[in-house]
Amino acid sequence: MTAWIKGSELNETAKQEALAKFVHRFTKQRRPQWASANLNYTAQFADDQDWLANTHFAVTKRGTLDARFHHCDSKPTWPDGKGVWGQKGKDW
Repeated sequence: MTAWIKGSELNETAKQEALAKFVHRFTKQRRPQWASANLNYTAQFADDQDWLANTHFAVTKRGTLDARFHHCDSKPTWPDGKGVWGQKGKDW
């Protein structure tokens, strides 16, 4: 059975696996290639810890990432107060 839990609740090994597997996150320290094309894009998360705390992952009963799932569910926190389109509070 698969459960969805916040990344901040993963064990340390699963956290590191999530950080390595999901490389397209956009934090103040990590600007992915998709965001480099438009410098007006603002960071979706303050840092990796913020991303983990606001992202849900599919995990197995043993607490490992479920390899059948190739996506996670994130809710951006917009630490600079702007959304992707430059409007305060604008979400996807």
